[in-house]
Amino acid sequence: MQPLISIILPSYNGSRYLEKSIESCLGQSYTNIELILVNDCSTDETGSIFEHYSGLDSRVKVIHNEVNIKLPSSLNKGFAVAKGEYFTWTSDDNFFGKHALQVLLDNIEAEGSDIIYSSYRLINGSGGRLDTLGGPPEEIIFQTIIGACFLYKRSVHEELGGYDATKFRLEDLDFWLRAFPKFRISYIDHPDLYSYRKHQNSLTWTIHSDNDRFNEFRRSHFESYKKFFNEGLKANLSDEEIDLHLELYFEDIVKNKNWDFTLADKVLKYIKFLDKMLCVDWGSIGLRTALVRKIIEDKRDRMISLILNDLICANKLLLGENPELAKHLNGPISWYYKEYEVLPLWFQRLGHIIKILQKNRSWRSIF
Repeated sequence: MQPLISIILPSYNGSRYLEKSIESCLGQSYTNIELILVNDCSTDETGSIFEHYSGLDSRVKVIHNEVNIKLPSSLNKGFAVAKGEYFTWTSDDNFFGKHALQVLLDNIEAEGSDIIYSSYRLINGSGGRLDTLGGPPEEIIFQTIIGACFLYKRSVHEELGGYDATKFRLEDLDFWLRAFPKFRISYIDHPDLYSYRKHQNSLTWTIHSDNDRFNEFRRSHFESYKKFFNEGLKANLSDEEIDLHLELYFEDIVKNKNWDFTLADKVLKYIKFLDKMLCVDWGSIGLRTALVRKIIEDKRDRMISLILNDLICANKLLLGENPELAKHLNGPISWYYKEYEVLPLWFQRLGHIIKILQKNRSWRSIF
């Protein structure tokens, strides 16, 4: 007998793309589903659209929230009445490919996994393709690797206690971080299974439109990653180390490249943090240690390359502004030692980097 799959589709004023999202659920080649639509007190046409589809298909159930309770609580409310053996959820602006649930189900059963997820397509507001996103679970340290297309056993939801209502806009990553230490997770690369729409009214987009929202987003990241690192991985990280990780793993430094040596200090500390992560027992949570280490080493090398390139550019600027001073950086190493202590701190750092580039120093000597 085919297992029942429960799909939760919550919406708050999401009528613009809602019909396509609903129809992608009901049009699945795998038909033993229930679709639970949760209207989070919308003021647009969402409620009437939900009722319309409820009248068309007996597999559709509708919940109308009396007050707006936000996404994580709406998900929990939907899953509380779900009867499926497997769970998933989707958003009102995204849509499944026709065979998504069949492929996910076949693979989760074949792998014997508790959770399975797939790569997916990123599209714009009009449906044009922008990118393909995805990657193995070993990349969890650097991104929300379980994206928009997934299927998991009912027992996962029950053991984790559902989604954390305090993690609005981060409910998915928090859920996966709590799941990693406890459940077997598998990945398949099938981007045609799901399309994720990027547009200015999406929840993800609005995170960056307001400082208070963004700060709340970062605080939630800190709380979730602290629990993941220190309770799940037993990494015993300090708050300062976790803060540094959250500042730099977003690739903020790539977006804000400059010659600020305060930023350079952070990068150097972060490189040291990544070296510490190489010693963590990633196998304890079911990840392939060799692959995690390769991912961390690649990240570390990119950070090293970035900071060295910026400092080389800084030296070129100095050559233009003060060639007499700058030429000493390429002088004999004896001069470097002789004058090192009297140089300004920023110049000391730059000189040290140049010596590393000349292979007179290991980059590890930065520490």
